[in-house]
Amino acid sequence: MHIEGLDEADNRILDVISENARLTYSEIGERIGMSRVAVKLRMKQMEENGVIRGYRTIVEPKRVPESIQFFLDIEADPEQLNDVLDYLGKDPMIRQLYLVTGSCRIHAIGLAVNQATMQVHTNLLYRNCKGVKKMVCSLILNTLKDLDGGIDYEGDSDEKYRTGNPFMQRPEE
Repeated sequence: MHIEGLDEADNRILDVISENARLTYSEIGERIGMSRVAVKLRMKQMEENGVIRGYRTIVEPKRVPESIQFFLDIEADPEQLNDVLDYLGKDPMIRQLYLVTGSCRIHAIGLAVNQATMQVHTNLLYRNCKGVKKMVCSLILNTLKDLDGGIDYEGDSDEKYRTGNPFMQRPEE
């Protein structure tokens, strides 16, 4: 990962902690050739500036037995957009929520324990959430790239093409 606007040292720190944010300042420093104190100061500054927004656990939906990850694309009534956003923001099944371009459009990513639960939940959401004009629900079949979740298809490593996805197979030479 390289973020324009950050110096090389900050980018190296971000590379290391994006792989394992549980490392100590000393361990990070050893990997990039910097002192523990310098790493701590730089990370604190990036946190204060909002470059580092936090440290979190990333759940792999495929590892949760029978779980279903889904997208919701919602068009809301402009007069009730904030009500719809509040409703979705409090919904425990919705993991990520985005306001996107278009006329009062919302994109949400959810995680359900199984397909039946997801179907009942989205039907209830459509009926009970006042202000939803249109909603399309799509199941996620396969994640092809997720830099935040650890899947990285950049580069030319043979290992990175072993996904089981026929569209990501290395071409015959």
